[in-house]
Amino acid sequence: MGNNPVITAVTDIDAPPRDVWQVLTDFAAYGDWHPALRFIDVPAEILPGTRLQAQVTLGTQNDGVYEFTVVEYKALEHLAWTGGIPDVLMGLHSFFIELNDGKTHFTESEEFTGAAAVETVEPARAQMEAGSASYVRALKKRVESSY
Repeated sequence: MGNNPVITAVTDIDAPPRDVWQVLTDFAAYGDWHPALRFIDVPAEILPGTRLQAQVTLGTQNDGVYEFTVVEYKALEHLAWTGGIPDVLMGLHSFFIELNDGKTHFTESEEFTGAAAVETVEPARAQMEAGSASYVRALKKRVESSY
């Protein structure tokens, strides 16, 4: 990790990991619960190398359609995708699911790399941390309401 900026949010979800994984990987349904992300034309199968497109709506100048590439897909445990402008600003967005006392310990983390990482992320850190916290709260609510 080094000096790369990282934004992380953690929560415990009162449901088994399989239920969390099901919601996390149902990309077509993100628009039903995620506060800022809507996936477009979701492929039938998600594997490392799969490209995903999503509309990001944060209410900022960064709103738009973005492309991500899945780099890790370990069922019920870990999902990660990367996206951005190589060598300028890239984000590695990771999701970790762990069983903890019959519940799911969920960690969402994004590490930013590239020449513009620090100057882009640090001024927006508080807003980005609030966005991550909002995301994990929405995931928790979605999973727990359907469990």
